[in-house]
Parts: sequence; structure tokens; C-alpha cells
Amino acid sequence: MSAVGRERVYSDLVSGLLDARTDPATGRFDAQLDELVSSGAVTEQAARALRFWQRASLRALVDHTMAVLPTALGALDAARAEAEANVLRIDLTRLDERVDEVGDTPDVTSPTPASAAARLGANRRRQLVAELVDLSPSDRPGNR
Repeated sequence: MSAVGRERVYSDLVSGLLDARTDPATGRFDAQLDELVSSGAVTEQAARALRFWQRASLRALVDHTMAVLPTALGALDAARAEAEANVLRIDLTRLDERVDEVGDTPDVTSPTPASAAARLGANRRRQLVAELVDLSPSDRPGNR
């Protein structure tokens, strides 16, 4: 499915979920406002203005959600696909390597032992990394 098609599906899903939501808080808001109008604490004109802005606030939130969420879901989906592709590339790269690494990875299941040159290559990489580590004067060889 194309990215545009996927975003359309996400948009339809988000829209459907928002349409299916119940809103008991708005019912309570209206009931409370009606009581205040009946008691004279709030004028009818003020109640209409409050209802208008309460509904406008909800519409703005729904519009924002419908604009942002499908795009965010599409970005998450693309990031997941990219992460899976990266893992696949790493797996393929590791299959091409014939280096017997010691310590932090499982042993090769092949009965053929790694060559001495391959072991030397793995050790050489570790030596290069070790040379990059900055030792404090007290840890340097000859200062012990």
C-alpha cells in the first residue's frame, strides 16, 4: 500500500473513532448551564455564548486530531518499516562476514573454525578501539 493510501486509511480510522466517541461531559455542561440559567445566575445570552465556545473547542480538538494523528501514524509506520529494513541489511551483512568474534556474540554454528587471519582482523579492530580510549596519567603504562 502506498504512503498516501495508508494515510487515507489512518484518516478514516481516526475519523471513525472520533465519531464513535460519546460525550457525557458536554451533556453535564449543558445541564449545569441550564440550571444556572433557570436560577438566574447566568443569562440566556451568556449560556449561548458559553455553549458556542465549548462546542468550538471540541471541534477544534477533533480537527487537530484528524490533521495530526494520521500523519503521525504514517510516520510511525514508516519508521517501523525502516527499522525492519535496517535489521535485514545488518543480518545480510553479518551473513557475508566470516569473522569469529569472541565474547559478546554467540559462537558460529558452522563446524569450520575461523581462519587465523579472520581472528587477527577481529583483534586488530579491538586494538584500534583500545588506542582511542583516553587514559588518565595514572592509568598510562609506565605510571603504575
